[in-house]
Formats: sequence, structure tokens, C-alpha cells
Amino acid sequence: MARIVVLDIAASKTGALSVLRDFYDYVSKSYREALKDGERDHWIFVTGGKDILGPSDDPDIEVIVREDIKASRKARLYFELFGGGKWVNGLEPDIVFSLENLIPRGIKKNIRQVVYIHQPVGFQDIKKFSIIKKNEREQGIYQRFYHPLILSSAVRSDAAIVQTEWMRRSLTEQTGIDPGRVYKVSPEIPDFSNYVNPGQFDRKRFFFPASDLPYKNHQVIEKAKEILADLGYSPEVMYTKDKVYPREEVLAEYNRSTLLFPSYIETYGMPLGEARQFGNPIIAADTAFAREVLTGYANRYFFDPFDAARLAYLMRQVMDGDIIPVEPQPVDPHENSYAQVVDIIKSVILK
Repeated sequence: MARIVVLDIAASKTGALSVLRDFYDYVSKSYREALKDGERDHWIFVTGGKDILGPSDDPDIEVIVREDIKASRKARLYFELFGGGKWVNGLEPDIVFSLENLIPRGIKKNIRQVVYIHQPVGFQDIKKFSIIKKNEREQGIYQRFYHPLILSSAVRSDAAIVQTEWMRRSLTEQTGIDPGRVYKVSPEIPDFSNYVNPGQFDRKRFFFPASDLPYKNHQVIEKAKEILADLGYSPEVMYTKDKVYPREEVLAEYNRSTLLFPSYIETYGMPLGEARQFGNPIIAADTAFAREVLTGYANRYFFDPFDAARLAYLMRQVMDGDIIPVEPQPVDPHENSYAQVVDIIKSVILK
């Protein structure tokens, strides 16, 4: 029986929280395989909030809440650099799996370590963020201070997991670690084939599902709209930063809209993987992650993320009917991503 500690104290919103909850649900509902001799593993999930994960009726699944660490950036940094390793050692794990890019220093050498890295800011070279500008400060801190800690965690770990090949390549280049220790596990893309309704496409309607972070790059769309207005065009652009979109409304937009994705920093870019199932045009910033996610998709178009004129040209082609929907492309069948993660953890334990 192996004791597996899963660390994700930082997760509280958006994609990181979804990954934690989905992984917890997979372990709770689906993971019943024996590690050896019919014995079951004991999972300990460490989170930063009482309501992050629901209670489990499985005696081999435990949840520990550390709100004190979540309370401030200083407390979290102290945990990562000084006190966290000793505390984790006290849980007597066979392996530590961190879902938050970092593994605390000071973990005993006989305890295996696996880190899941999904923070792309320090791996890209498109933008250097300022720690002085208020709207860039958080990204600047990640880029200058947290990124070296992420690299150090990867070097100390027995294995690192990333979501894309570009992240895998960048991580190995920046650390020099053996590529065999870095695993690519693409995120779980829902199958939306039952929600595809051809014939609803509106060539004047565009959709960008993203938060208002600076690198999401909403401003290039606004500049493109100004260019188009001067030419007599009136595109309708829907932003999720302006209101909360329920899942069914997002799917409706995928059916009737062209997806705009000017974001230039992402680990994966989930809307790209989702929207390609609907056959409508996708206009994305020309980045390594977008080209990787959209490989093989016939209705993809790229532009320099800072070239509003090129974006306006592509939007105009859609509105003029020169770019039209194609046959919907169902999601490729693949092994459950969380099953792949568990397999990696098991393989590390058994080394």
C-alpha cells in the first residue's frame, strides 16, 4: 500500500481548480486498482480551502485543509522554501504529487516526487512583464521569482508532467534534465459531438472566452474592430470577461461564432481544443501552443498577436464569406488524462 500526498494549496479558481477537482473525482470514483498484492493506495489531498473538495466516503482518500498557507503570498512562499518539506515528511508519504508547479524544499530523499507544471509565463519569450505596472505585476512576479523555483522543483523531481510538447521541450531546454523524466499529458477535452448543430453559423459574430488578464490580449481585437469600422464593417464580438457564460451558452457560441483567440501565453488553450469540434473558423495568435492544439484542423488561421491589421483582414474574410465553416471534427479518442497521470505516479513509485 502506497501513501500518496497530492499538494494543491494554491488552487481556488478557473482552470487550476477544475484540474484538482477532476483529478480528485477520478481518484474517488474510478481509481480502484491494486498497486501490489491486492493492496490499495492511500491518497491524501492537501488543499487551501474547506469547500474546495467534497468529502469522500472512501477510507483510503483523505483531505487536509491548510487555510493558513493559502492566507498570504508570504505564508505560501515560506511553506515552499522552508517549512513545507518538514510538514510533508510528517505525513510519511511514499510519493508527493504537486499540482501547483512547485514542490516544497526539504522533502526526504527517499520520498519520490512528481510535479505537474502548468504555469507557462516563464517558459515563453514573447513578453517580459513589468513588476512596476499594476496590471502586469502578478505575471512579472511569476516570471522573475516563481519561475526559477519551478525549474528547481523540476530538477529535484523524479518526474515532471506538462500539457503540451512545446512546454516539454522548453522545460528540458531550460533545465537540462533528461527528457525521459518529462511526460506530456494533454488535458481532458470533453466530447461535444452531441452539441454540434450545423447551420447556425453567423459570419458577423465572433467569440473570445477568456479572463481579463493582460496577455489574453483583448486590446488587439478592439483595434481590429476600429480598423473594420473604418471600412464599413460591424462585427459583433462576445467576451466572457464581460459576463459569466454558463457552459450551454459557450457551446451555443461555438456553434454560431468564429472563435478569436489572440492570447499569446497559454499552456494549452482549452477553447482551441473545444471549438475545433464545431467546424467553424478559428483565428488564433501565432504561437507554439496554438499551432500544436490546432494541428490537423482545416479551418485554422493565424496572425501575429500584436498585428491588429492582420486580424482585421482575417475577420473581414469571414464576414465576406471567403472563410466558411467546414465539416465538424470530433475529438480524437484517447486514454483518460487522469488515468495517464496515475500511471506515471505508479511507475515512479515502483522505480
